[in-house]
Amino acid sequence: GLVYDEKNQHAETFHVTGILAPSNTPADKVIWIPLQGLQTMSGHDPRAATDVSAVLIQLRSPASGFMMDMTYNKQGNRLTFAYPIGSIMAELFQKISWFDQMLALIAYLVALVSAAGVLVAIYNSMAARRRDIAILRSLGAHRRTICGAIVLEAAAIGLLGMAAAFATYAAILTGVAIVIRDQTGVLLEVWKYNPVMLWAPLGMIVLCALGGLVPAWKAYRTDIADNLAPV
Repeated sequence: GLVYDEKNQHAETFHVTGILAPSNTPADKVIWIPLQGLQTMSGHDPRAATDVSAVLIQLRSPASGFMMDMTYNKQGNRLTFAYPIGSIMAELFQKISWFDQMLALIAYLVALVSAAGVLVAIYNSMAARRRDIAILRSLGAHRRTICGAIVLEAAAIGLLGMAAAFATYAAILTGVAIVIRDQTGVLLEVWKYNPVMLWAPLGMIVLCALGGLVPAWKAYRTDIADNLAPV
């Protein structure tokens, strides 16, 4: 059991015949014993099958699966046969898909709020930059140059934010992976490639760049004469 209870100890002694190679799955936390070894333990009835909670079956043909599905699921009520596996797993993930959708919605909202924050920060700083922009314009900088610099600044903020996000992701997920591996035997590959690890940072940088268009337009319309006057 998951909780140690001294009263549940057995006097039987098992001989370890080998140690399997790590599979990075929950099976690494399992001690495999023969079925007969379980049934002949003290306190267990060797004639009863109730001591076994689940059995993993490898079918020789799909027809066997349909026959067992008819025998245990549709005609019987003592046992449950999980078949076909594909539809069973699809049904399971369909039941928990709402959670994934909620996480995706939260991620999109965070991205939009972050881009809006970049927009507001740069836009509010335009008032203090008017004189600097006017000086650059008087030195020959084109309106498009000023506008492009503001957009690049917004994109650079997004790039720095994604770098910090990946550093935080690495720190948190590495610690979580260690705990999960120790507790369950499941190995999480933190840096395993997934397309979202590419398009999400690029999308966030583009979104921040788009957020810089409004401040860039404000900088584009900065009047040289009015803002070169002595302060």
